[in-house]
Order: sequence, then structure tokens, then C-alpha cells
Amino acid sequence: MTTPPTDPIQPWWTKPGGAPPPGAPAPRAPYPPPPQRPPPPPQPDPHRYRLPPQPPASHRAPNQTSGPNMVLLGGIAGAVVLLIVAGVSIWAWKFRDSTVIDVAQAEAGVREILSDPINGYGSNTISAMRCNGGKNPAAAKGDSFTCEVEIDGAVRHVTVVFQDDKGTFAVDGPR
Repeated sequence: MTTPPTDPIQPWWTKPGGAPPPGAPAPRAPYPPPPQRPPPPPQPDPHRYRLPPQPPASHRAPNQTSGPNMVLLGGIAGAVVLLIVAGVSIWAWKFRDSTVIDVAQAEAGVREILSDPINGYGSNTISAMRCNGGKNPAAAKGDSFTCEVEIDGAVRHVTVVFQDDKGTFAVDGPR
């Protein structure tokens, strides 16, 4: 048989490693280890070269990258850039690449449109025509020139308007 335990019956909360039985002193937690002292700072090597001390900031030379001189230089640089941009813009506008149409070809195209009975105006008797005063017109979208056309013995004016920069044009009716 088994022998009964010699300990009095203890409640479940007083198991080994658990809480102490009522009335017993509480176990003490161990103290933390004492703090260690930091190591002493390293001593400078007396044989090593050291830089001489620098003078305070008020004794230094003035900074040459700011002040009125830089503002003046910035203004001059801005003005030069502005002049360059303006010059290139004026040059591009003045000498823009435009297609020049031969006046003889323009007159032939206007004559064909005026005499075409299906897609044009159906004028049958065109005896004389002179467009743009005999000068070759420059083709730029929206630009126009006029042609003087003699139709059935009467002089009429026809306006020709360029539709694009490549030379495509539209012919208005004779007036």
C-alpha cells in the first residue's frame, strides 16, 4: 500500500514553485548586479601632430559668394538670357520656314477650280488671270492672296486662302 503524504493537504494554488502557503514569508528576489564604471577616456598621444586652433568666426575673411555683387551678377546673367531668348524668337518669326508656291502653279490650280463644273464654279470662258500681282505667294495657314480673273469679258476678283503651311488652298467664288 501507499503511505499517505506527511504534508497536510494544501490547496491547488500552493503547488511547488507557486505562491507560498498562507502565513509563510515571501521569497526575496535577488538584487541586480552593481553598475560597472565606464572605462576611462583614451589619453591623447603626445607624439601625434595636432592642427593649430582656428580663429573665431568673426576674424575670418568675408564670404565672397553673397551680397550685392552676386545680386548684380545674377541680374546681368538674367538680362543676357532674356535678350538671347528674345533674339531667337524674333529671328524665328521673321525667317520662319514657309513654303513658297510658284505663282504659275497657283494660277493653274485656281483656273481648274473655277472651270470645274462638278467640284468648282463651272466658269467656261476664262480669258485672263493674274494672281498675287505675279509674285510667288508664301504658304502659311490663314494667309491669303487675290487673283484677278476675266470671266465672260468682266474682271472678277477671287480670294485664295491657305488651309495649312504646306500649300493647300481654298478658292472663294468670283466677285
